Amino acid sequence: MTDTPGSPTPEGSPSVRVLVADDQATVREGLVTLLGLAPGIEVVGAAADGAEAIALTADLHPEVVLMDLGMPTVDGVTATARIRAEHPDTQVVVLTTFADDTTILAALNAGALGYLTKDAGCAQITRALHTPPPPGRPSWTPPYTPDSSPPHRPTPHSRPAPPGRYRTG
Repeated sequence: MTDTPGSPTPEGSPSVRVLVADDQATVREGLVTLLGLAPGIEVVGAAADGAEAIALTADLHPEVVLMDLGMPTVDGVTATARIRAEHPDTQVVVLTTFADDTTILAALNAGALGYLTKDAGCAQITRALHTPPPPGRPSWTPPYTPDSSPPHRPTPHSRPAPPGRYRTG
């Protein structure tokens, strides 16, 4: 909605095509607006539930879906599993208010690369979406460096890390 597909960012890398999925209209529209202003991000669509996220992923071919977990019709965990199974080149990063291990681990087990809590700032989200895959990975992955703000990957039986922290499992 801001950049053309593949247009270079100020750093010279192509734009990341992002689909936003959140059932709360204010949050969804705010994310679309915020990310649409971020350099190197092309917001290609927005979904109000998991079923719409699955359909829009098939139609729009985003590189990354920024996915809420608690949505009607099809929840974010189920939508993540379907998107990853049907569109393996599309990655999912969860953006959620949930802070319980069970829900987050379910999303990670469904194929999400990581998660950010909804108190994450625009800079944290855009850094996570912009990071290219490390060598040997066929598609986008979140950053793993300590100076960036990647999605979290909690370990079983642990409390999630605060925003901007990364845990290996």
